[in-house]
Amino acid sequence: MSLFGIDGSFVAGLPPWLLVLGGGILGAILGSFIGALVTRWPDGRSVLSGRSSCDSCGAQLAWHELFPLLSFLLSKGRCRHCNAVIGRVHFSAELLAALIGAAAFALLPPITAFWAALLGWLLLPLLLLDFRHLWLPTGLILLLALAGLIRLLLMGDLEATGLSLLAAAFAYAALELIRVGYRKYRGIEGMGAGDPRLLGAIMLWIEPFQLPFLLLMASLFGLALVLLYRRDVTERAKLQIPFGSCLAVAAWLLFLASEGAFQ
Repeated sequence: MSLFGIDGSFVAGLPPWLLVLGGGILGAILGSFIGALVTRWPDGRSVLSGRSSCDSCGAQLAWHELFPLLSFLLSKGRCRHCNAVIGRVHFSAELLAALIGAAAFALLPPITAFWAALLGWLLLPLLLLDFRHLWLPTGLILLLALAGLIRLLLMGDLEATGLSLLAAAFAYAALELIRVGYRKYRGIEGMGAGDPRLLGAIMLWIEPFQLPFLLLMASLFGLALVLLYRRDVTERAKLQIPFGSCLAVAAWLLFLASEGAFQ
């Protein structure tokens, strides 16, 4: 499959380690933006305007304090102005995004790796926002769906594109029906409105027949979170599971598997 008219031969001669390194570096850079997005957006702060600053004292950060991963490690996770602990979400986002990029190019051919990395990078802010705030912004879900649709169109298989669109609509409608039905039956919200939308967007990235596996894997990840929650059974029953985060992890692993990453 070509990417915007490029068949991938231009990178065929590059050593694999360089592609892995490049994917990791690009991921770390994008992770810096994702970290800012995850910390600022829920507070109503702009991500695109204003210079980076300490969340505790507000001091603007110098250029040498903005290197992904490295600056955090050199500063030992503390602000040099007020010595406050820097939120670990920044470092986590940079590290996870770097691992996504490096793993994609280590496991897959270049063009396929590009799409795998892009999927991971688009899912990452959704994963973190849902895990931290139980929030799946519609704008990010639409971006994920648009990127998936572009990938399908570039593949040039209109029949497969149509099937994926039908699968996306079915998956969204089915989970939305369950969500609304539970709310009407129990009188409380059992699932956020963003989860069905995310499921629909994900179906534009994976094969329609993988839907049952996606839901099974996500449910198992959710169960694991419940079991890891070290309180009594009563407290576990009240635990709100970030199902969108579980869907994100399951979707990326399924995409890698379907492209032969683990063979």
